[in-house]
Amino acid sequence: MHASTLFASFATAALVSLANAHGIVSKIEVAGQTFESPLIGASGDNGPFYVPTDNSPITDVTSENMFCGSVATAATSTPSIDLSQGNTISFYWESGYSTSNWPHNTGPIFLYMAKCDSDCTSQTASSTNFIKIEQQGFVNGAWAQAALNTGSPVTFTIPSDLASGNYLIRHEIINLASTDENFPACSQFAITGGSNTYSSAQTAQFPGAYSATDAGLADAGSAIYSVKTNAEYTFPGPDPVLSSDGSDSSASGSSSDSNSASSSSSTVASISSSAGATATVATGATSSSSTATGVVVLPSSVRLASASVTLATTTSSVSVSAVTTPAAATGSSSSSDIDTCATQWTTCNAAYMSATASDNSTTVAYSCQTAYVNCVAQAESAVESSSVATAVTSEVASSSSAADAMATIDTAAATSTPVVNSRAFAKHLRRHHAGVSRLDFH
Repeated sequence: MHASTLFASFATAALVSLANAHGIVSKIEVAGQTFESPLIGASGDNGPFYVPTDNSPITDVTSENMFCGSVATAATSTPSIDLSQGNTISFYWESGYSTSNWPHNTGPIFLYMAKCDSDCTSQTASSTNFIKIEQQGFVNGAWAQAALNTGSPVTFTIPSDLASGNYLIRHEIINLASTDENFPACSQFAITGGSNTYSSAQTAQFPGAYSATDAGLADAGSAIYSVKTNAEYTFPGPDPVLSSDGSDSSASGSSSDSNSASSSSSTVASISSSAGATATVATGATSSSSTATGVVVLPSSVRLASASVTLATTTSSVSVSAVTTPAAATGSSSSSDIDTCATQWTTCNAAYMSATASDNSTTVAYSCQTAYVNCVAQAESAVESSSVATAVTSEVASSSSAADAMATIDTAAATSTPVVNSRAFAKHLRRHHAGVSRLDFH
């Protein structure tokens, strides 16, 4: 193939892959009804969705796009929600260009609502005052956002007594893995069945509700991995509504408990060895302890070798040809170890995005970020003893199969708690976010 043609092919693949790296709201379920959003750029009926121009984040909190995202086409209908028929609302996230799942897992999620003066399509940023219905942070030690990796929705509870009328619903995900990335998504519905105006609740306008210096946003990057519970995180924006807000004090309202979330299902990654054995590793936290770590701990040896990552697009897995022991297991670490983790994360992201771009019908579990965090944790850990590492290395070498090796390493991993070195982690995050990550083809 001619070099220029090959380059053009890679460039096209890179653009598609980068587009698949984020997402939009693809489906809403509420009061027994289901609404599906058209793909980005598609023509036809938008229903209740405000469809964006692309699936990229808003990184400037003063941008007008903080209102409802970079909207390309407004909603074309205003479906009715009878709160007596159900008052939970669930949002599913996909690429917006395909059916690939939401890829990120670090940061809070919100539901805002604003009563429209008449037709919600005429609302502007300066004329719209949102109340925060609910905010979700950690559930069982992991960010609630992580459940979206598996294709699960995020579910909120609309106050059952909310006053009837047309409402603009603003659902938002904030990805804090490297920099503050805001993903606001709007839809419109007509609420029936209630009378409480929640007139005394705090309100917010977008832009304006957030500042780049807000603690919950400024902690983006390495600092966010030191946050492990809702008590340690400062949610940006106003407080969620309480049942005592507004004109109807007898109403049940909605809970302000930021621990609530629709699902805490674990993401499961299938890691296959060249020997054919498969080990299934849960990458979502399942501990019920409120102090459980927010950084999910994988087996200490899970490393994605940059030269051997291949993608099985017919299955929901990323396959690696071998399971290796981190250099940190010898009791030492160096910048080269961290760089190796960085290379592996970049390669894993490229493989993940290539999978979603090449086979839109396949759901590929995303675990690159979690694997990187734990790779760094192992490389920087000062609590691993060399005697244990030597024993593990010897045992792995004599194991008859990759499955036996994984079992051995799992046992050793359970005896130590890795701690991420924030300076080293920040170093790679800056490089990683510069391209997710320039799609380094090896």
